[in-house]
Amino acid sequence: MHTLWFREHNRVARELSALNPHWDGDTVYQEARKIVGAELQHITYSHWLPKVLGDPGTRMLRGYRGYNPNVNAGIINSFATAAFRFGHILINPILYRLNDTLGEISEGHLPFNKALFSPSRIIKEGGIDPVLRGLFGVAAKWRAPSYLLSLELTQRLFSAAYSAAVDSAATIIQRGRDHGIPPYVDFRVFCNLTSVKNFEDLQNEIKDSEIRQKLRKFWYENPGVFTPAQLTQLKQASLGRVLCDNGDSIQQVQADVFVKAEYPQDYLSCSEIPKVDLRVWHDCCADCRSRGQFREVTQESQKKRSAPYNYPDEKDMELSHLRSRQQDKIYVGEDARNVTVLEKTKFSQDFSTFAAEIQETITALREQINKLEARLRQAGCTDVKGVPRKAEERWMKEDCTHCVCESGQVTCVVEICPPAPCPSPELVKGTCCPVCRDQGMPTDSPEKR
Repeated sequence: MHTLWFREHNRVARELSALNPHWDGDTVYQEARKIVGAELQHITYSHWLPKVLGDPGTRMLRGYRGYNPNVNAGIINSFATAAFRFGHILINPILYRLNDTLGEISEGHLPFNKALFSPSRIIKEGGIDPVLRGLFGVAAKWRAPSYLLSLELTQRLFSAAYSAAVDSAATIIQRGRDHGIPPYVDFRVFCNLTSVKNFEDLQNEIKDSEIRQKLRKFWYENPGVFTPAQLTQLKQASLGRVLCDNGDSIQQVQADVFVKAEYPQDYLSCSEIPKVDLRVWHDCCADCRSRGQFREVTQESQKKRSAPYNYPDEKDMELSHLRSRQQDKIYVGEDARNVTVLEKTKFSQDFSTFAAEIQETITALREQINKLEARLRQAGCTDVKGVPRKAEERWMKEDCTHCVCESGQVTCVVEICPPAPCPSPELVKGTCCPVCRDQGMPTDSPEKR
C-alpha cells in the first residue's frame, strides 16, 4: 500500500506538471501532496469506515460540518492503543497472491510470517499486483468470537527477521498497561453500558458459553492449571529468589526486596531464601514423552491458541503435529498390555522416589525456618528513638512502660496501677503508680509533681 500511494503521488505530480509547465517543483509537490491526502481522507471516511462501523456508527459520524477549533484533533489514547487494534483479528494467516484472472500465481501464496521483511519477493515474484489482488480478491479473515488472533501473529510474527518470534497479542496487552488504559469493565460504565461483576454478566456480548469459560481460566490458582504440589511450590517464589538465581553475582538480599532493610543485619544469604522446587514437575514416566502422553498434559494450557480456535486454513499447518499424535496413539494400542505392567512397576518406583524428595524438601524448609528464627533472635532491635537494643534487653520507655527486645521485635507493656489506699494519692517522679503522703513523702519534696 505504501508503494501504491507513493506511485499515486508521482502520477498526480506528473499530470499537474504537464498541465502547468510554469509551476516550479515545490508547487507541484505540495499540490500533489494535498490532492493525495484528500483522496485518502475521502476513501477512509466515505468507503472504508462505513464497512467497519455499520449503519449505526456511520449515522453517529455524520458529515463534515466545518472546522471546529474547540475540538481536539488528536487521537484518543484508548482508541490508538486498544480499540483500533481490532484490525489485527482481520489479518489472514495466508498472504494470497493472485494473477490477472484471480488464480494463484506460480510462486504460490505465502504464510504471513514469510512475507515480512522480504522485499525481494515483490521484486522477483511478480511485483505488487499479485499481493494487491489478494487483498481485494479474497475476503478478510472471518470475525467471530471463537477465532482468536492468527498463529501467524501470536507465534510466528517477525520470525524471519529475529531469532525469536514476537507475540502480537501479548504486545498489545502490555502496550495497554504501559499507556495506563483503564480496564474493559471501566470502559463499559464510561460508555453507558451495564457494569459487569462476573463472566455471566457478559453473556449478551460473549454469547458462546465455552468462550466465557475459557476466560475464567487465566489465573494460575485455578484448578487444573497446576497440581496441588506444584502450586505449593510456586507460592515459595519471591523476587528476592529470582534476583539470587539470575543476577550476575548477587549473594545477599533482604527477605522482602520491596521493603528497604538495614545492611547487614537485615540481609539474608541467598541460600536462606526459599526457592521453587522444580522436582515436583519431574516426569515420572520415562517414555511418556516418546508416546505423547506428557505432551497431552503440557499442551492443555496452549489449547486456546491451537488450530480449532484460529482461522480454519491453519488446520492444514498443524497436520504434521496431528499425524504425530495419531502415531502416538497407535503405539500405545499395540503394546497396551506390556505397557500397563511396566507402568505399574515404574509408578511404584517413581512414587517412592518422589516421596523421598518431598521429605527432603520439608527437611530443608524446616532448616531454613530454624535459621531465620535464630537470626531474628540474634539480630536485636531498634526502638522508636532509633536506639539499638540487644536481644532480650529490657528497658523502661516511660515511667509506666516496660519494653523488651525479643525475636527482633520490640514489645512494650504499660503497667496497670492498683487502687490507691488513700483518698488523695500523688504521682511522684520515678514511680509509675500514685503514692500516699503518709508513706513518708514530704509535702514540699522537689520530687513531687
